[in-house]
This record gives sequence, C-alpha cells and structure tokens, in this order.
Amino acid sequence: ASHFESTVSIEVEAHWEPSTLNGVLGSARPGGFFNAFDGAPDADLWYPSALANRLAKKDLAPDKPEIVLRFNSNALWHFGLDGKPAPSTYDLSSTVLHEIGHGLGFLSNAEYDKFFGTGYIIQPTPFDAYVQLADGKHFTDFCARSIELGKAMISPLSWNGPRAITANGGVKPKLYAPRPYEDGSSITHLDEDVFTQGNQNAVMTPVIEPGEVFSSPGAIALAMI
Repeated sequence: ASHFESTVSIEVEAHWEPSTLNGVLGSARPGGFFNAFDGAPDADLWYPSALANRLAKKDLAPDKPEIVLRFNSNALWHFGLDGKPAPSTYDLSSTVLHEIGHGLGFLSNAEYDKFFGTGYIIQPTPFDAYVQLADGKHFTDFCARSIELGKAMISPLSWNGPRAITANGGVKPKLYAPRPYEDGSSITHLDEDVFTQGNQNAVMTPVIEPGEVFSSPGAIALAMI
C-alpha cells in the first residue's frame, strides 16, 4: 500500500485451499481487465483492475474485487511476520507480496499453445507492451495469434520500460523465458538466473525457495509497475 497510491480502494479476495498442482504455493489474477476507459494512456492495451481504477479515478467494476489470490494450504508455511522462517518452510508474507505484485499488473496476457507452437495475445497488457526481443521487436508488434509470436515467447526476452532500466543500473531487466515454455512462470517473472536468491529483486522471480524472505517488492518491480 505504501508503494501503490490510488484514490480507489483495492479489494483483495483471498482463497486458502489445498492445491492439486504439485509445488504451487499460490497464484494471482486481477479481478478483470479494462481498455479505452477515460484516463487510459493507451486505448489498445488492457489494464488490470487496480491499475485501471487508479487511472480512471473510479471503480470500473464496483461489484468485483480488484485482485484474486489463491494459496495452497498444504504447503509448509511460516506464518509469522518476523521474517525468520525455518530453512524448510516457505514465508507466507513473502509469497503474498509476490502474488499481489502480479495482481497489480506484473503479468502478461500472452498464452502459448504447446501443441501447435503458436502464441496468442488477445488482450495485451501494459506489461506486454514493454516485453522486448533481442532484435528490438515487442510482443505488440506480432499478430494476435501466430507461430512467430510463439517463437518469440520462448526466446530471450527483456523489459524495455525506462524506469525499470534505470532501476536496474541502465540495463533492461531480463525476463524468465525458458525453452520449453512453462505455464504460469514464463514471461510474467524476472529471470531466475539473473536475480538469484539474496537479491532484493528476486521477489518477482518464478521460484521462492524455502527460507527465502522479502520485505519489499524490490526496486525493479516497483519501477515496472
């Protein structure tokens, strides 16, 4: 809350339930996506609820939460707020911090079809608009559904927002884009090998290790949002 100012309250709906997906600690999604509203900087992009409301200066969907979180109740959690989990447990507050980042807009709407090798992006987000390939192309330069976009989604990717580049010492932050594509992890995270454990910006990498603790979103994630 201290890093994301908005005149519109942000309602978070949280679910605490066992997960059937092995190794998944949590997930997040915006309550919805909005485009072409009054105050939208780019009418062709789809803004997640909390960000759209902030820009519109009103609640665009009063009957829906802005962020929906789900956490795996079967995981070995450290519930304290002391930042001192046992080496074998996962820090819940750090995981919540990570998922709220996604809920605020740290996410791509690009999807990958593993059978056909095609990528498709029907509602590109502001995050997508800054995803860049090594040759300078952005996700928004591709057709909404194409093999070319599919190839791009498993290529080396970085994030080209100027504030994030400044926060990363003048270098475009590298995104997590493994080959083969990983559902729920690819593109929507910072690279695990660049932002390693102990780095303050590792909070938005795809894997939170047992015993790993984060007390803030990290300078790069804040700049990206």
